[in-house]
Amino acid sequence: MPLDSATRDRIQNLLASHRVVLFMKGDRQQPMCGFSAAAAAALDDVLDEYHTVDVLGDPEIREGIKVFGNWPTIPQLYVDGELVGGSDIVRQMYASGELHTLFGVAAPDRTPPVITLTDKAAEAIREGLDQGTGMVLHLSISADHQARFQLAPADANDIVTEANGIEIHLDPGSAQRARGITIDWVETMQGAGLSLRFPDATETA
Repeated sequence: MPLDSATRDRIQNLLASHRVVLFMKGDRQQPMCGFSAAAAAALDDVLDEYHTVDVLGDPEIREGIKVFGNWPTIPQLYVDGELVGGSDIVRQMYASGELHTLFGVAAPDRTPPVITLTDKAAEAIREGLDQGTGMVLHLSISADHQARFQLAPADANDIVTEANGIEIHLDPGSAQRARGITIDWVETMQGAGLSLRFPDATETA
């Protein structure tokens, strides 16, 4: 559909007023979809400040931005008025260091972290890896120390460390936050799963 002039003007004004604009579902503090959360998390590790636009509360912008940049999905990152891309591109640029270069920020430290993986955790992970052909273990740790484990294909930009004979793949921010952690397998009333303990005794499950 064509983009009406009023909505185009609103988008152009937003881009003119802010160097970095992320059109997303929700906002930086409370993303409302996984893709928006992933893009915001990448930017959070690189920039102290950037502007977000919650498209859920503005149907005209939600549909208009798709036409404006000829990009069909949300989120969308704009820098200096130019479309950079969606969540996958932002995450790839973050992992490779391109996002840091774009904003003139020092390249991330890519030194693999030292991680302790208990025997029980290693056994459980190996069982999962055996069922997922071609998959590797990815660990992401958010800035507020929330951990997420996922079996997924390896990426060339992953930072890879080894613990108890198992490769663990991380993005740059997670690699920094993973230094010195211990990963264990725990069984509680709520169920069984991997538990992560930080050097400062912070624990997440």
